Amino acid sequence: MFRYYEGFHQYQQPNGSYFTVPARYEGLRPFQVDKPFVVHAFDRISQRPVVIKKVVLPDSFHDRQPWKRAQRELYSMLYIEDDNVVQMYSAFTQASSAEEMTEFYIVREFMQGTMQNLSPASFNEHRTVKSIFFDICRGVQYLHSMNISHRVGFVHFNLPCNLKIVKDLKPQNILMAEDGDVKLCDFGHSNGEDPNSNTPYIVQRYYRAPEIICETIDNNKTSVDIWSLGCILAELLTGRVIFPGRDHIDQFILMVRFLGNADPLFYSVMNEHARDFLLRYKEILESCQPPMDIHSHLPDEYFQGGLSNQPEECRMARDLLFRMLVINPDNRIDIQMVLSHPYLSEIWAGTVMAEEVPVPQPPQFLRTFFGFQTYFRPEEMRDEIYLKLQEFGRQYNIFTESKH
Repeated sequence: MFRYYEGFHQYQQPNGSYFTVPARYEGLRPFQVDKPFVVHAFDRISQRPVVIKKVVLPDSFHDRQPWKRAQRELYSMLYIEDDNVVQMYSAFTQASSAEEMTEFYIVREFMQGTMQNLSPASFNEHRTVKSIFFDICRGVQYLHSMNISHRVGFVHFNLPCNLKIVKDLKPQNILMAEDGDVKLCDFGHSNGEDPNSNTPYIVQRYYRAPEIICETIDNNKTSVDIWSLGCILAELLTGRVIFPGRDHIDQFILMVRFLGNADPLFYSVMNEHARDFLLRYKEILESCQPPMDIHSHLPDEYFQGGLSNQPEECRMARDLLFRMLVINPDNRIDIQMVLSHPYLSEIWAGTVMAEEVPVPQPPQFLRTFFGFQTYFRPEEMRDEIYLKLQEFGRQYNIFTESKH
């Protein structure tokens, strides 16, 4: 249903949803079929293409999680400033009060695609892999410096038809330009995705850490991103998904067959129901042993394109990979150790120690916010979202100016 707002115009997507945006944004068109709340547009003021995301707010205060994710997404985009994180240009709502607000919009920089659809089908040099992977890791390092992971949400172990779809670190959330520039996007709001659709879940499951798949009690640490990064590195090196499980059980069994069974400590912190469920597969799991030699376990010929012709590079890549893909999260290396690994020394133009890797310094406000957001009531989060949008509008005229 059309409603006039001064300075705004409305666009109806093929799925029936409306975008209400300042008139400066023209030619709105769907981003992709499975993202009905994201569009491409052209900003005639700044004369550049942009991406606009619509964040739909809940119609009640019964569940605080959607409010928390919406606020998290807005605050992250407003305050994060890093070369490896997508830039925000503007944020606005057409509502004239917090009570009237049902949605808000985030305008960000346009990039030609994602790692999934722009990565070269076959790499000939490890330098290319290192450059892409390094940029991804630097973006993750920025987030980890605020003690947050890129993962948000949860899954249910034995109810695949009722899964809550969430945003994880995966190739679809890694934006790429045609020149190879890499940036992370999507921080906290899995907006309007169909929980009955299996495709998004399958794609995300491939990159999920075992502690998420198995619902351990410590599955919200930054180490979940290290596992995802390991899966992404394996895909860059081999050109294929390393753990393409048919379902969550098959996913975990593939991990164990490749890396060996998890230690008793891992199972001891697992959700009781999930642990009892896995007991059905006890014989299979206990028969899986860790590889005696990682270099023969993932030989050079598994590497794609010309990568296999650089044996010393393959050796270092494997060493890094198997330090990240560790089932027990307590035994994985952290992001500083990833960035200082010898495989990436070419990017640094020399060997660096973990403590020598520069640590980003995000705004103190964001670090404080993520620490205290848990205590906000939904009504307070709505009011804070509206106040932040108004504050941004006073600093940058949304009809004529942009943040960048």
